[in-house]
Amino acid sequence: MSDDVRALVRAGTGPDRPPPRAEPLTVLFTGRPGPRPRLGRELYVAVPVFRSAYDAVRDALEPWLRLPLAAVVFAPEGGVDASLIRRAEFAQPALFAFQIAVYRLWQSWGLEVRAVSGVGTGALAAAHAAGTLPLPDAARLIAAWSRLPPPWPVAGPADRAARSAEAEFRRAARAAGEALTAAGRAALTGPPVPFVCSTTGRLLAQGPAGHRLLARHLLHQARQSVSFADAVRTLDAAGFRRTHPCGPDPEDSRPDSELRAVAAVLTHIRAHAPGCIPSRGRFERPAPD
Repeated sequence: MSDDVRALVRAGTGPDRPPPRAEPLTVLFTGRPGPRPRLGRELYVAVPVFRSAYDAVRDALEPWLRLPLAAVVFAPEGGVDASLIRRAEFAQPALFAFQIAVYRLWQSWGLEVRAVSGVGTGALAAAHAAGTLPLPDAARLIAAWSRLPPPWPVAGPADRAARSAEAEFRRAARAAGEALTAAGRAALTGPPVPFVCSTTGRLLAQGPAGHRLLARHLLHQARQSVSFADAVRTLDAAGFRRTHPCGPDPEDSRPDSELRAVAAVLTHIRAHAPGCIPSRGRFERPAPD
């Protein structure tokens, strides 16, 4: 376990007073995974809350993947399966599992969430985090999306594979649509956390005052090429400020970049607690007097 993970565990799981209340954040789930071998492995080994949430997502994804997710994501460097993480069929499910596990970890630290949103396929993670899209349907949909062909024309065997992937995606979308319809009937007061469209700023599946969330909306969102900055501007204009990303930074390839992405929220929470301050980029509690 690295020093950064040890510090993160100490700061986030201390047995003393309850977590302080900080100003709520709007969590924006990113949609660009990038090739990130062993994404979340240190957190998985060291943090039980992360591990439990990750395992739940992994179990939901396994029926729809041709290889176990952990065998690809946590493959030894240079191993036969390690390079598979660079393929969308594993990169997208790996991002989804990481995001949901990180979000559950943040919740365990006491993070107050004002709303959730998503860029591209991050909309699927946001819909699940909001309590709108059940995990089995979200997992099937993200796995089907990850196998869709590129937007340019293909021919021969590739064309047949593309048609097969698109048919499975339509089936997954129909299943998700049924789940969304049932959720809309059962929860007229809306999900536990508001789900906001990152392209319009409108509330979705938020009872009579909101816009009904449909499967085709999620598919449209998944195909969007909206940048993170554009989404932040849209959310800010709609009144959902203090937007924080959930997901690894695709521009940061330095070691432990994912830990920095996770710890940024802990900085926000603990900054409101007297006597608990971030030091030199790590999180340490002072020894008792």
